[in-house]
Amino acid sequence: MNCLAHMLIYKSKIRSYRELPLRYFELGTVHRHEKSGELHGLLRVRGFTQDDAHILCRPDQLQDEIAAIIDFVDDVMGVFQFEYEMEISTRPEKSIGTDEDWERATQALMETLKTKKLPFEINEGDGAFYGRRST
Repeated sequence: MNCLAHMLIYKSKIRSYRELPLRYFELGTVHRHEKSGELHGLLRVRGFTQDDAHILCRPDQLQDEIAAIIDFVDDVMGVFQFEYEMEISTRPEKSIGTDEDWERATQALMETLKTKKLPFEINEGDGAFYGRRST
């Protein structure tokens, strides 16, 4: 939703791989006009605030960054005593990005969850079409 802003911040100057990982986040307001008869999602909401985050990292940093996100989510969910389940959604039929990038990301997610001994399901082909690395 707010990806453009984070990408523009990243591209605002020449950067080195040594600066990575970079972590951007914001609480952003989103406005939308749901279609008549919409029966899923947020049910014709006009505006809401969402948290949005992007981590720009090198391939060798993927598992550490994923592990840190899992630890953060686990801490927050624990504060409220919420239970949750995890699933990995794989590359959809229509997507952007290379097969290699999708495979690298999927493997990093699975390996991190296995290392942390966390159960997960595979949601075959239900990944967002835009899951890709930034160039």
